[in-house]
Amino acid sequence: MRTVPDAAAADAAAAGDTAGDEPVPAPFHLPLSPLGADRVRPWTVATVITSATVLAAASAGGFGPLLGATLALALVLAWAWPVLAGSFTPVTTSIVLLAAAPGIVLSALRDDLRWTAAAVAFGIVVAFMGQLVRTSGRAGLVLTLLASFGGLLPMTSATLAVTAGDESLGRAYVVVTMAAAAAAVLADLLAGRRRLSPLLGLVALGAAVAGGVVAALLLDELGAWTAVGLAAAAGSLSWSFRRVLALQPAMLGVRGQVAAGLGSVLVLGVLVRLFLLVS
Repeated sequence: MRTVPDAAAADAAAAGDTAGDEPVPAPFHLPLSPLGADRVRPWTVATVITSATVLAAASAGGFGPLLGATLALALVLAWAWPVLAGSFTPVTTSIVLLAAAPGIVLSALRDDLRWTAAAVAFGIVVAFMGQLVRTSGRAGLVLTLLASFGGLLPMTSATLAVTAGDESLGRAYVVVTMAAAAAAVLADLLAGRRRLSPLLGLVALGAAVAGGVVAALLLDELGAWTAVGLAAAAGSLSWSFRRVLALQPAMLGVRGQVAAGLGSVLVLGVLVRLFLLVS
């Protein structure tokens, strides 16, 4: 990922890094000031709420709907992520992620997730193979590979939560996690208030705990302290994910905001899996 490209990188991107790849739009190469993080990103907020609602609703239907919803969101992430992650060949990176996403998510068809690691390894191999068509040497090679690897992470994490749809406790974990993630966007909505900037993390934490506990009370499946712990972890991780990416130049556009919001929801799957295992 990058915020300030060097001159050679800017020239390479302006000319188009490889045949068939669209150049990254020039405005995305402009560095954002530290104050750039303190603004409301409407598409990010909408994406978080929408994707969290979709996953929570799908979990109520069991394993099949949750698997389908996760796969659909992973494909959307494959479209949006390369621009946010700073890939020098966004079209090729999208193709890599689109090829890897079905294998990763569908590996959840086995409850033990035995093939998930193999599916991720396949995605890594495809990412390297995608670089064989490059015509500009090593310019941006590392950043492009990192963009591919970064996109595989939220997809894999989301896959870990799919098996939770098989049992009522797992579905409750998914709903509480998604409720906490959606509630944590309160901090995103207050990002434009400079006086509150040092407190945004606490705002996200408090809102997430409140949202998660309310969801747990409605479900009557989880204990209060379990709900507090899961919601606190989910809200903090989700908001931190978006905050880290807030200065990425692509956050000036729709695709970047969608990628940040969607990634911050999908990455929470590992928490669902962890709490399910220890319970």
